[in-house]
This record gives sequence, C-alpha cells and structure tokens, in this order.
Amino acid sequence: MSAKANFELVEAFHPTLAKLDYTQTSVKFKLIGASVLVWASIYTLSAILASFVSTYSRLKVKEKVFWNLAVVRASFGFFCTAVGSWAIFTQTAMDKDVVFGTTPTSYFSLCITVGFFLFECSALTISDVIFKSFSFLLNLHHWLSLVGYCLVIYTGAAHCFACKGLILEMSTPLSALCWTLLKAGKERSFVWKANQFLLVHTFHLRSVVECMFWYITYHNWNTIWGTMPMSVFLALYVQLTLVSLVMTPYWTYKKTVQMINPVDWNFEKTVNAANHPQTSLNGSAATELKKSA
Repeated sequence: MSAKANFELVEAFHPTLAKLDYTQTSVKFKLIGASVLVWASIYTLSAILASFVSTYSRLKVKEKVFWNLAVVRASFGFFCTAVGSWAIFTQTAMDKDVVFGTTPTSYFSLCITVGFFLFECSALTISDVIFKSFSFLLNLHHWLSLVGYCLVIYTGAAHCFACKGLILEMSTPLSALCWTLLKAGKERSFVWKANQFLLVHTFHLRSVVECMFWYITYHNWNTIWGTMPMSVFLALYVQLTLVSLVMTPYWTYKKTVQMINPVDWNFEKTVNAANHPQTSLNGSAATELKKSA
C-alpha cells in the first residue's frame, strides 16, 4: 500500500486534473457546473436511446422519467464506487488528518458529487410538482447530502468522511437494474435473482461502511470535536445517524422483501400483475419511500 501512497485516482481521468488549484472558488464552480451538464446529458442520452426499446415505449411518462433518472443514478453509482473504494483502500492525507486532510481526487470527486445532487434535487423537485408525488425519505436523503457536500466543499473539512462515504452509492447501479428488469417482465429470471441477491448484499456492506465511520469517529473524537467546523459536524453526524439507524436498515428490509415478492414499490403495483396473476399480493402494496441507491 505504501507504494501507492501518492497515487491519485483523478489522474486516471486526466493528468491535468491532479494539478488544478482546488482552493480557487472559480475552479470549484466550473467543475460543479460541468458536472451538472454531464448528468443532464446522460439523462437526455438515456431518453433518446431508450426510445428504441419496446419496454420503455410502453411506460407512462412518469415511469419514463424514473427510468432516465435511474440511468443517471447508476452512472453516478459506478463513479462513487470507484472513488469510494480508492479512498478506503489507499492511504492518503485524508487518513493522516480526518478533519482537514484533502487530495486532488477528493476535491474533484466532491465537486462532481455536488453537481450530481444539484441535478438530482432539481429533477426530483420538478418531478414531484408535475406528477404530484413526494417521497419523504428520498428527498430528505438527497437534500441533506446536497447541503452536507456543499459545506464540505466550502469549508474544506471532512473530506475523509465525504470521499470514503461515496462508496455507499455502490447499491445504486443494482437498484437501477432491479427496476429496469421489473419493467421488462424479467422478475423471475436468473439475472433478476442474481442482481437482487447482490443488491441486498450491498446494503449489508453499507452497514459495514457506516460502522467504519463510527469507528473512525471514536478514534479521532478529540480532533473532530475540537477542530471540525460545527456546520460540517452537524451535517455529517445527523446524516450518518439517519443513514445508520433508519435509511439503510429500512432499504435493506424493503429490498429483501422485494427479492421474495417482485413488486414495483415505486408505483404501488405488482409487477406484471396482468400477465402473472400469481405474483400479485393480496390487497394494495404499501408505498415504498423510494430509493434508487
């Protein structure tokens, strides 16, 4: 590991990114703006390409929006898994100073993350207004994440937690595939079962990562309490407490139930109920507090 101590993942995207002056506000804004454009472009490209898929063409407008958002979230999930894995398994300045340690990769990744949540929260709000729907837990998670990551970028504190925490999005690509397979009527296929098994497993791994954060907190409590800006401290530990005790356990339970009973909780109906009556549940399915992670 020591041989890779100075390895910056951001160099894999482009060597120039490791040399940017991330302390400059203009650099941060440019990266965040570029990030928003990238995620919006992926959404648009998804809508164009998916229009040639028969399953997508049969969906309602609200479901098409959800499909395209799922593609964006899955893309972000792959990015986060790579960055989060690098941050956890590579010794960096963030490990030496868990409050103010930073790296070019952490700055770049967090700017991209702020751009994603700006796009995601905007899209979510517009969707909720147009379709008159509201998911409390999903909105709470995304808005808290947006505020938290903005504070981290602004203060330069807690890069260790913020960058390592990106790996919590490792479940997002599998969640997106789960929903897509449901819509394609493949909920009884081997691919569905394998994906759902891995999805549930990633939620268990999320709990392991969350325990790691509490462990880091325990061993660095004096430094964290004495030097971390209070705004960042509150954003970090309110979110970490909610994720550890409410969100991850709830989503783990819902995805485990979904593995046994393939139901599209997002739209309150059993998948392919018309074609597969035997998969229908008695009564109305309870509305899931939507999660695409």
